[in-house]
Parts: sequence; structure tokens; C-alpha cells
Amino acid sequence: MRRPDAVVIPEVSLDEEGLAVDATQVLAVDEIVSPSSPENDYGDKFAEYPAMGIAHCLIVDPRTGHTEVHSTPCKDRYQQKEPHIFGDTVPFGPWTLETAGSHRYGRTRE
Repeated sequence: MRRPDAVVIPEVSLDEEGLAVDATQVLAVDEIVSPSSPENDYGDKFAEYPAMGIAHCLIVDPRTGHTEVHSTPCKDRYQQKEPHIFGDTVPFGPWTLETAGSHRYGRTRE
């Protein structure tokens, strides 16, 4: 399994060292879009999560100030997508995320 930026799993699913987990035990993943390689977060990695049966995927994009909640996996796609903006209260599976404190990436000076 690829390494998402954050993962939600039952604590009992961790291996003895607490470093590895069986992908079938993953409840949700979170990807924070990288400014240098956004295609990685919206592309290959994103298609692998529903294929593994991961029920919920959150994409946080600090470049744009948006989040996307994806659910209902079917093969290599999620059937449902709910867009939100930073500042929204975001329902994410059985959880609720407050994004009021989320920040966009700063602009670089030339």
C-alpha cells in the first residue's frame, strides 16, 4: 500500500512495532496535495485506495483552499464526491472535520 499523509485504522490493526497495517483494515485515508506533484495525489494513489476497498478518502488541497470527500468505492473509483472549502465543517464518514484553521500554501517570491 502507498503511504497516505494520514490514515484512520483501529488501533488493534497495527503490527507489533506499530509500523505496518493490512490495507483491508484501513477505514479512511487523507492526502494533502503537494505543491510540487499534485498529479501524484489526484492520480495513481487516488485510484489505488478505492481498489483496496478503503471506504473514505479525504483530499486536502492547500493550493486552492478546497477539500474533497470521496466515498463508496467501486473498483478503482469512488462513486461519491463532496466538495468543500476551507472553513467548512466537513462530514467525513462517521467523523466531522473542522477546517476553519486550515491554511493555503503561501505564494513564493520571484
